[in-house]
Amino acid sequence: MKKILFVILDGAGDGLKKGTSLELAHKPNLDEFTKNGVGGLIKNELDKHPDSGISTFNLFGYSVNYPGRGYLDGLGIGLKARPNTLYMRANFATVKKETKKVAEGQFAQRYVVLDRRAGREENGLIEIADSIKDMFIEGFKIEFHKSVAHRGVLTISNYNISTNLTDTDTGRIGDVVEPIRATKDDSKSEKTAAVLNKWLHEVTKILENHPANKTRKFPANYILLRGPGSYVIEKSFKEKYGMKGAVVAKSPVVRGIGKHFEMDVIDVSGATADLKTDLNAKTMEALRALDNHNFVVLHILGPDIAGHTKDIQLKKGFIEKIDRDVFAKIKEYVNFEDITLVVTSDHITSIFTGDHESGMFPFMIYTNGIESNNVNAYYENECKKGPVLDIQYFMEQTIKYL
Repeated sequence: MKKILFVILDGAGDGLKKGTSLELAHKPNLDEFTKNGVGGLIKNELDKHPDSGISTFNLFGYSVNYPGRGYLDGLGIGLKARPNTLYMRANFATVKKETKKVAEGQFAQRYVVLDRRAGREENGLIEIADSIKDMFIEGFKIEFHKSVAHRGVLTISNYNISTNLTDTDTGRIGDVVEPIRATKDDSKSEKTAAVLNKWLHEVTKILENHPANKTRKFPANYILLRGPGSYVIEKSFKEKYGMKGAVVAKSPVVRGIGKHFEMDVIDVSGATADLKTDLNAKTMEALRALDNHNFVVLHILGPDIAGHTKDIQLKKGFIEKIDRDVFAKIKEYVNFEDITLVVTSDHITSIFTGDHESGMFPFMIYTNGIESNNVNAYYENECKKGPVLDIQYFMEQTIKYL
């Protein structure tokens, strides 16, 4: 059985439009693999704006028992699976406080989102995070764990905990932040929502007055919460597929998925989960991992980050860098008698909207002896010449090429 090198270009697709980043990018190595292999499209309609957690979970062939994005991010930054604990994504954001008249002589404060990522500025975030790292509210232990850049994970521990909660993050600039609400009519859910809203109130007062925010262009003055999750028993990747897996990634959610499926998660010096990441180092580590693993995931977050900026030159340029630093190395070092190369994404991060979008994006499979299906380059409108596969069935199809 051949081994698989599974490369995920996070958010690389822009949808079935002309002039996408993948179409405009000069990427001779990836295009050559595609021309000599099998190309097609993956359809991801898991949500209107599917995130990397649910998308990658399904990409690996798991479509039930999703534990929640917050839980996976928690595993990814090194937190342990704990009973009676809720995990939520907790990202620093910049908001504007407004006073709104609600009745004659009555006014209420509300917060409007100015930047969902606090400008991606990192200065002062360690000190700010330290100021809100733990709190006890009505018997609930609440801890903030800083992750990569503006990201964090909130853990809430109590025997009376619930994951049946709404998010405070709508995903849109200019929206008013809504309080957390219970999505199930029971005392656990109502209590958990009430405690989290009280925590948000207390934490926002701390952030508004934190000295580190005085020097930031985008003050980190609010925490947006989303993706409640908790531990769920799941069949390991090896049990499901009979393959020993490894993950080379810096993205917390992808690392967390690897740990959830009991795959080896490999650290790489210079991997940063942004556009400055050391692609050479990550690629060489993934190739070394093939020596003692049957299935190695190489995850690259950069296309997603560039897509959110709506700067097509930035996204196009990073894809070209991937071709030079990743696919040229794969072409040079991999023996395709023994290894199958799979390249795809998890979702669209549209350069036209700056958002995750449902829809279709390319995939490519190459190994020695594979019969080409006459898809000549790796971009959306060329890959539509090939098959269209639902994301949750893609692994099933990939295994056929071993």
